[in-house]
Amino acid sequence: MSKTYFSKSLNGSFMQRLKETISKEFSGCKTVAVKIHFGEPGNENSFKPIQVKPVVDLLKELNFNYFLYDSSVMYSSLRDNPESHMKVALEKGWGSLGEVRTTDGFVVVKGENMSYEVCKELVDADAVLVLSHFKGHVCAGFGGAIKNLGMGALTKKSKAAIHTGGMPEIVGICKRCRLCEEACPMNFITVTDKPNFKGCLGCSSCIYACPYGVLRPKKNYYDTLLADGASAAQKSFKKYLYVNFIINITKLCDCASNPGKKIAEDVGYIFNNDAVSIDNASRELVNRQEGKDLFLEFNKKSGVEQLEAAQEFGMGEMSYELIHV
Repeated sequence: MSKTYFSKSLNGSFMQRLKETISKEFSGCKTVAVKIHFGEPGNENSFKPIQVKPVVDLLKELNFNYFLYDSSVMYSSLRDNPESHMKVALEKGWGSLGEVRTTDGFVVVKGENMSYEVCKELVDADAVLVLSHFKGHVCAGFGGAIKNLGMGALTKKSKAAIHTGGMPEIVGICKRCRLCEEACPMNFITVTDKPNFKGCLGCSSCIYACPYGVLRPKKNYYDTLLADGASAAQKSFKKYLYVNFIINITKLCDCASNPGKKIAEDVGYIFNNDAVSIDNASRELVNRQEGKDLFLEFNKKSGVEQLEAAQEFGMGEMSYELIHV
């Protein structure tokens, strides 16, 4: 059971404990990659440099050479190529924290379901500090540390393969119960004599919902592929540590230009070296505060699916010891 450190603020005790942990976990390292999401233009609730500066400053204090990194996205955006992605990041002020990198180089890593292209900048670094904004995600329920690697640490090709692999195929006679319609977080599905999946994002929610086994994923469930990709990335890192910021919690993720209004109050900050337990602790802290399964309500998926899959792939354990700092 991993020790997971939590605080409602970036207070002195929390920051000192984080500094000590980084120093211990990254001992002997020279270069640290800070894996972060620079945020889609227009998204006012995505990460901002001022929010993560206290954590990045710890790397300076410990005399690490570091850089901030994010990968290109698969959808049409200024962030879909290294050049304009870099421009977006610099315009948002990320350069004020240190060197910014947005290159598209990769290393192929074999997973359980397929091979994934893991971003070379992260693989080559001596350590990876994964800073994640914990919020909703339309396909995964929520996005945290696992999603930051299962999408953010992979190339556009691998991201697309995960979404495509989670798309449904019809393998039987539809009973027209319409439960797939109800399960779709984007309301894209219409059922006539059979389901129609126009605009499908490949979240696999309809497949989970079908009680008759009429639907199956093209490759595997989205959450399974997401966790498999995250596991492939983590296995390629020399050392790593996870920090989740459970603040500015919106329905949609930082990839959306308009993620919607905040759906919960800020919870706090949390870190450990186990992606599964940090995401599970983050989810449970949010649900405990709000008194409901927040992401199931807003995105029709609780997020437990990705946690269970990541645990199965050996990324970590869902159980944890929460230590308030």
